[in-house]
Amino acid sequence: MQSKKMWVASLVLPSLLFLSGGLCANDGKTKRPFRQYTIEQFIATTTVAGASFSPDEKQILVSSNQSGIFNVHVVPVGGSQLVPITKSTTDSTYAVSYFPADSRVLYTRDQGGDENNHLYVLGTDGQERDLTPGEKLKARFAGWARDDKALFVLTNERDPRFFDLYRMDASSYERRLLYKDDAGYELGSISNDEKWIAFGKSKTTSDSDIYLYSIATGEMRHVTPTRMRQITTSPILTQSRAGSTT
Repeated sequence: MQSKKMWVASLVLPSLLFLSGGLCANDGKTKRPFRQYTIEQFIATTTVAGASFSPDEKQILVSSNQSGIFNVHVVPVGGSQLVPITKSTTDSTYAVSYFPADSRVLYTRDQGGDENNHLYVLGTDGQERDLTPGEKLKARFAGWARDDKALFVLTNERDPRFFDLYRMDASSYERRLLYKDDAGYELGSISNDEKWIAFGKSKTTSDSDIYLYSIATGEMRHVTPTRMRQITTSPILTQSRAGSTT
């Protein structure tokens, strides 16, 4: 037993001497300088997100929390201080897009953190208008029409489980239902001629499908009927110069 203890000690002692020597050697090296920050400095960090050019391409629309809560700001393309155009102190407000033909601004926010985001427009007169009024509904921007005369909006006001697709006139804000969803499809894209809508739908984590909907006839066509690996990007419709949709 005594010899065993001596054998263990003979292994441990050199190791300790090696480590202590290494530590002493490191103490003699010049330490890399580092900067310390206060908790106040960490809290004061500012986030800027999203970007949309104004029609004249002189300003950029962004979201920033420099006031302590997210609001919509504009900044000249040449660089300068952010100028807030919304000044909420309670509800985070996020930039969506400039209108294509004028300085109106589209943005989104919920009410008191309920996650029921609505779409709002800030007019050239500085007045705000809720484009998707109502209680307990969510609305999402789905893009601009090719002619820039309308925007597409998704809203679940009819049924909280599904999002219906509307075309909203960019001048009058009147809307027209394009598709009523009762199956849980995910919007992919709308063709430039506004005749077709591409949707995606996942069956499992490894099986997804694409569907093509005719706005004129209301027919939904399953264009990927065979079992496929999961599609990781949304279906996109493109239009050739001749006008055919692919």
